[in-house]
Amino acid sequence: MIPMTLPTASGANPRRFRLLMLAILVLGAAHIVERAAYWTSNWDAYASSDSASGPVTITIGNTGFVLPVDYIARPKQRSRIFGGETNVRSLKLSMTWPGLAPVTGSPGAGRFGATGRTLVVDLEHNPGRESMRARLDPFYRRLARGGEMNGPDGLKILTLSSRGAAKRDLIVYDPARPNGFIARCVISKSRHEAMCYRAIVMTSGLELRYRFDEDLLANWRQIDDAIVRKVRAFRQS
Repeated sequence: MIPMTLPTASGANPRRFRLLMLAILVLGAAHIVERAAYWTSNWDAYASSDSASGPVTITIGNTGFVLPVDYIARPKQRSRIFGGETNVRSLKLSMTWPGLAPVTGSPGAGRFGATGRTLVVDLEHNPGRESMRARLDPFYRRLARGGEMNGPDGLKILTLSSRGAAKRDLIVYDPARPNGFIARCVISKSRHEAMCYRAIVMTSGLELRYRFDEDLLANWRQIDDAIVRKVRAFRQS
């Protein structure tokens, strides 16, 4: 038979054990209160940003902007701005074409807004960034396969992707102006997606980028001019 013996007493004071349990309960309650306060404040900021439509003041790098909050594409960034984070490095906007009105419904949710196609615009403080146009001769022309092709409304097209690739990679540019329009278009055969990406280096280290459907290239002059004027209109005077 296995001898049965009771364990010896630990000698611990039961009062200390009760104090330890009380301390654990207090810490647990404090953590719950802190989390509840955090989520309540974030929900209030999100709810206020979701319902508000007035102008907000934002600084991107050294450049100030005043714009309606409806243009801000990301709900999280809206809530942070309403929470006081108004000095940011980058800002994502969404607007419809034509008209450049704010996208209604779920911000940034798709290619089409309620009144037209969605253009996604990024503003970023990026001092010293080399422009796409500066890379045309030393980089893109060397990578191009074949000669130039004619594009819509006076554009020229360089093909960077190999024949038979899953994605067509194109550089489209305006040959009439040395520092004129240039964009990169990626056409996916499997997903039937064709998007173009345009980047403009503006003053004070501010870079403006936007993307649009490739079939809007025929309107590149109107789109480019309208977006630049829209962003300049948002700048603080």
